[in-house]
Amino acid sequence: MNTRMNLCTNLCTNLRTNTRMNTRSPAILVTFAALALGAPACNPAVKTTTVTVDVIAPIILVEMTCPVSAEIVTDQDEAAYFESYPVYCKGRDNARQFASLESKQRARLASEQVLAQKGIANKTCPITGEPLNANAAAVVYQGTAIGFASSADANQFRSLNADGKAKVIKQWKAAGDA
Repeated sequence: MNTRMNLCTNLCTNLRTNTRMNTRSPAILVTFAALALGAPACNPAVKTTTVTVDVIAPIILVEMTCPVSAEIVTDQDEAAYFESYPVYCKGRDNARQFASLESKQRARLASEQVLAQKGIANKTCPITGEPLNANAAAVVYQGTAIGFASSADANQFRSLNADGKAKVIKQWKAAGDA
């Protein structure tokens, strides 16, 4: 890379100082363009703007229960939705009853099924210690999705440095809430 940079610098210097060199010559312009475009040393490095996304695998529940009747359900049963997540209910009447509930109550009742779909295995927030509901925000930490009671808690955790994150997780696990 340094060789390309030196070659590019020398060519630029020659173009400026050598009056006998015809700067309109196609060969010189092509050479200069090839070096300038092909040499990363001539062009400053551009930081990537590509967003990396952590993929969270859902947890496959062996046994799901209806949030209304507490009966065992499968993914073949009727579904109501919490945000964009299906919540399986035993029968259409239970699905309608679930859909008609207040948002906070639906979040509490749907937590078992929705948290599994979000890939969250923990039941309490590492920051506040509150029980998680279906509104929980997931953060991937060391390859594991950890649920937080709110997006504000998740953002607070994300803002910590590596030592701070490790300390929060250590305290949370020591309390037995993990």
